[in-house]
This record gives sequence, C-alpha cells and structure tokens, in this order.
Amino acid sequence: MKRFIIAITLFIITVSCCIAENIWLDNTVKYFASDIDSIVSEVNGHNADKAKNLATDIVNRWQEQQIFLSTFINHDHLEEITQTMISMRTNLSQGQVEDFFVDSEVSKSQLEHLRDNDLPSIQNIL
Repeated sequence: MKRFIIAITLFIITVSCCIAENIWLDNTVKYFASDIDSIVSEVNGHNADKAKNLATDIVNRWQEQQIFLSTFINHDHLEEITQTMISMRTNLSQGQVEDFFVDSEVSKSQLEHLRDNDLPSIQNIL
C-alpha cells in the first residue's frame, strides 16, 4: 500500500510540474511579446533613446531566462530567438528602423512558435 501511495504522489508531483512549466512558459512568452510591442510603440512615437534602453533590457532579461529555459527546451530554438533579439537591438541602435520592425516581428513569431511547440497537443505528440 505504501508503494501505491508513493507512486500516486510522484505522479501528482510530475503532472503538477508539467502544468506549472507550461503556465510559466506561456506567461514568459506573453511577457516578452508585450515588451517587444512596447519597444515598437516607442519607436513609432519617435522616442529612440527609451526604445534603445528597453531593447537592451529585454535582451539582458532574455539571456537570464534562457539559462532556465534551456533545461527543458531545445537550445537551437532559444539561440535563434537570442540572435534575433540581439539583431533587433543592433538595428535599433544603428538607426535601421525598417530592419528593426522585421526583427521584432520575427522575434514575436519565434516566441509564439516556441510556446506552440512546447504545449502538449495531439500534433506535438504525434
């Protein structure tokens, strides 16, 4: 009977961790996507200095989050997102606004792709 209780407890802990990971990843993706949107709105509002500071901040926070994310997500996807965010910041600091807008949309789509691939669904399982 003790083995059964231990097995059920471990199962519940495992399922809880999986649910928490999915909720955390979803919130992280929404958080970074909204930050990218705020940078875009600053660029549209012709506030380049604030946009550059926000872009630097988002890259630094992403690199901190990437350490944790790399424990359960493929490193290649994370590296692609990192490179796009760095490119977004670089284009903004060099005044290449059109390229910045492209990279910001690519970053958001990569974040959405990351979330969609990690969520358990029939398509991801099969």
